Amino acid sequence: MTTAPMTMAPSTMADPVLRLVRAPRCDPPYDDEHSPTAPPVDGSLALAFPPTGPTPPLRLVPPADPGYATPATRAMLPDARSWTARLAQAVAETLAGERPAGQLARFTTLGVLDDLERWTGRLTRGRGITARPVVASVHVSQPVDGVAEACAVVDTGARRRALALRLEGRDGRWRCTAVELV
Repeated sequence: MTTAPMTMAPSTMADPVLRLVRAPRCDPPYDDEHSPTAPPVDGSLALAFPPTGPTPPLRLVPPADPGYATPATRAMLPDARSWTARLAQAVAETLAGERPAGQLARFTTLGVLDDLERWTGRLTRGRGITARPVVASVHVSQPVDGVAEACAVVDTGARRRALALRLEGRDGRWRCTAVELV
């Protein structure tokens, strides 16, 4: 018995072409990916104000400087030395990581509050210091009426650090506008 050789007929179909197809999205769109639509209406008067610029960042602490505070004279303000000593102690505790910076929001500007939030733990970081920082001395100078510049020496147990503060009188109270740890 002889077998006939198998022959293959040429294919009439063209070779398939590979295409790249994106996978469908499985998650819903993010808030900033929605197409702009009219706001939902609840009631008869719906007001839709156009956006006025970039939205401010969300803060858990309200801004400390409302911008409308009136300057105060030396006679309207508490004693600068004792007030600075208490503020310097609170700042030192914040820098040691023992006090949240948000507690000083009423007594500082927003820039100083941001600095204190970034510098939390900087006073004792990497030094193995477990003692609570103590303000050893405070020196205050009032170059002009309603402004006080102060230097506090902070004892952390292992070493002493200098803390420089600038205070400005606003609405009958002192507000820290600049702080520097040396």
